Amino acid sequence: MSSLDRWQVKIGLVIFWCITVLTPLVISPAILSYQSGQEWEMEPMYFFLFGAYNPPGGAEPSGWFIGPLYVIYIFMFLFFFIVYALLVTNYCMKPNSQRGPIVSGILSLAITTFLFGMSIPWDARLSGIYAGPLPFQFIAGLIMMKIVKAGIEVPKDELLEEKPSWWEENKDDSLANEQ
Repeated sequence: MSSLDRWQVKIGLVIFWCITVLTPLVISPAILSYQSGQEWEMEPMYFFLFGAYNPPGGAEPSGWFIGPLYVIYIFMFLFFFIVYALLVTNYCMKPNSQRGPIVSGILSLAITTFLFGMSIPWDARLSGIYAGPLPFQFIAGLIMMKIVKAGIEVPKDELLEEKPSWWEENKDDSLANEQ
């Protein structure tokens, strides 16, 4: 049983899910252009869990994108983010192993980094343009799992009982035989 109360864990999970839903998970280039020999310029598009946002003033159309076409983007880019959120929630409700959530979190960051890293030229990356995952959700999940793990207490039934060593047992037997 955890030393944290159930309501503390649930409030932590609500905060974690708010971070998952309300913060952008991935930055994608809506427009990537080279400005006449000067430097690269990128108009970003932000992917959230339930939509994508293209800021006005850059690429057209701008605004929020929510719809059936977005489901394809969720599956391609955000699948492991969803898996990570579900595994962190499962871990916080019943702590067992952190391996699954951590692996899915690393996969969510690695796959989107690879997909967007391949779409940006090397010299654009050198000039400071970043497109890829933002680790807000991953860090919040790690902190949440760390807090829940710190509160886990080992039940007294599972503690090892201290048994006498073999020489103490023989000593007790020899004393009993002498009497």
